[in-house]
Amino acid sequence: MKQVLKPAIWAFYLVIVFEILFMISPFALYFYSAYGPMLNVLHRWPETAWLTKFFLPHFSQTDSLWLNALPMLAWCLISVGLLLFLGAAVPLYWAKFRGRGTVSHGLYAVIRHPQYVGLAVMGLGTTLIWPRFLVLVAYVTMLCLYAVLARWEEERCLAHYGESYRAYQARTGMFLPPHLSKSLPGTRPASGGQRGAAALGLYAALLAASVDLAFGVRDYSLSTISGLCTQDVAVLSPALLTESDMNTAYRAAVADIRVQDALRAIGPAKLLVYVVPIEWDLADLPMETSHRSGGHYTPADFDRRHYKLLFTRIRTYIPEATGREIVKAAYGRDPILLVKVDSAMAEVTGIDTPPPHVVWGDISTPMF
Repeated sequence: MKQVLKPAIWAFYLVIVFEILFMISPFALYFYSAYGPMLNVLHRWPETAWLTKFFLPHFSQTDSLWLNALPMLAWCLISVGLLLFLGAAVPLYWAKFRGRGTVSHGLYAVIRHPQYVGLAVMGLGTTLIWPRFLVLVAYVTMLCLYAVLARWEEERCLAHYGESYRAYQARTGMFLPPHLSKSLPGTRPASGGQRGAAALGLYAALLAASVDLAFGVRDYSLSTISGLCTQDVAVLSPALLTESDMNTAYRAAVADIRVQDALRAIGPAKLLVYVVPIEWDLADLPMETSHRSGGHYTPADFDRRHYKLLFTRIRTYIPEATGREIVKAAYGRDPILLVKVDSAMAEVTGIDTPPPHVVWGDISTPMF
């Protein structure tokens, strides 16, 4: 079991880190050619389709100061976590290389597992940058596995070093400085069977609380984004637009007979429509076949007269969803039309057929 645990932890960690690393690299297309089908398997069942959704805004601007600050916080966490990990790993493996035995100075003089702490902090940062529910589940699972692995490692050290390691435990904390560690309540029963059951119960409770909190954060996030809603249509704007600006652009688009014919042709459906400034480039939406470097180009000083509206039909297991619930119910979308409008003139200036999916393939990308 112990031999399986370390590979399992690294597998969860790769789920958390690799998607964001590849998303910001030139290899995203190749990564998703293999990873995308794995994600889409989850869409086969309503019980698992929610795992591919996102619980924080990814390409949409919000009117929330703390939501807007999260990307900067996330990169700070990644940087701090990397420094912690290197600050712990370098002296440890240098000591092993030189045959000097255990390391109890530096970070190890305060906490016994600084490498795990560094990886956990990095994982939190990447989870905030690429906030897929699946990533959150992997992150919480990884944290719990770290705790189990750390206890097993300490049992081995106690068996090998005896009282000297027990004294080291007494003056340090496991994951936090000792004065913080000692203030936390104990959660482990004495017996092995009870301890295992308690650990599983704690993991289940922590996972349920984290997912429930993420759903609440998603609800709040959607309330901070520019949008219009009707019974069968949810209209969102990645830019912060007034309700009047969005309504003018949307009404101009749906007043065009060509747009009406196209929407009529697909039959009854729940629609998710994006109102995007004409200059903006968002790789997470299936609007263009090629994109600027980095995928997101969102200048603050954009022309507030000209917009492109992406009409999509959502993929969902909740066809009765209405209003903003349409966004929450969607696990994917099928593009219908890309309509360019001049809001000042209240007219359509062009209609295009959007690509069938985003540049990385038919995968689940953020809805907002």
